[in-house]
Amino acid sequence: MLLVAGCATAPETASDFSSPQTRALMEISQALPGEYLSSRNRQQRESSELPLRISIERMPSEQLEQAGFMLSQRQGDAQPRHFLIAMNAEPSGRVAGAFAPLDEIGQVRRRCDMRFTIHSNGFSGETDPETCRFGADQNTGLLKEIAFDGNRLVIADRLIDLTNGEPLAGDQVYRLIRSRTYSGWAGRLEGDNWRLVREFDLATGDSRQPDDAAGMTLGLTVDLEAIELQDGEEVVLRLNVTDNQTGEVLGQAWADPEAESLGIALPDIQIGLRLLRR
Repeated sequence: MLLVAGCATAPETASDFSSPQTRALMEISQALPGEYLSSRNRQQRESSELPLRISIERMPSEQLEQAGFMLSQRQGDAQPRHFLIAMNAEPSGRVAGAFAPLDEIGQVRRRCDMRFTIHSNGFSGETDPETCRFGADQNTGLLKEIAFDGNRLVIADRLIDLTNGEPLAGDQVYRLIRSRTYSGWAGRLEGDNWRLVREFDLATGDSRQPDDAAGMTLGLTVDLEAIELQDGEEVVLRLNVTDNQTGEVLGQAWADPEAESLGIALPDIQIGLRLLRR
């Protein structure tokens, strides 16, 4: 739901990197930006709702002790929503910061403090519902949790009635993986001859109808999805090949979300993909 931006690189001096927290924020600023895509449950194959996408980019900062990010959340044709996240390394050794939704013109609507914990491969953070309050009477608290492990992003929201401490609705939990782009080729056997598409790109969450060198379609749709094997559990990539005329799924292949290559090999259909960029 957030578009994230990080700090600019300053001259490397001994004092710049004196604290582990400062070094961690620099690494997070490099690792976090990118495109993320929510996974789909296997039973949602026919769902018309497009997956949630989050773009994260760094916000310039001259202070190594600070990292700023802007998040852009998009789902279907709805207008994107934008958020800011700030992380600060404090002299005490703690990492604090804030979460702030933005309005339509990019102004901060409200601000909630966050507490962060730095891990060996990422971070986690949360708001305090007692201080992150909403509503006309300020009796609605928000517990927002964010976790990043270097590749996957989890964002969870819980609204709490502060008069009794009870949740106001079910938790909203988004499990997202980094979208990666693959480049590859495809071929379809027609009679005794193979028609080839020598190069096309395919990103996680997208689909393509590859054309051959003459601009003629192979009659295939190739898409790459992030699928949860079970709710909240392991996420895998699924490569699907569908016949454009009949809608029949002709083949599928499964791979790890960080796979560097994947493909499908059938008697009359061949597809090979390799990771283009991380």
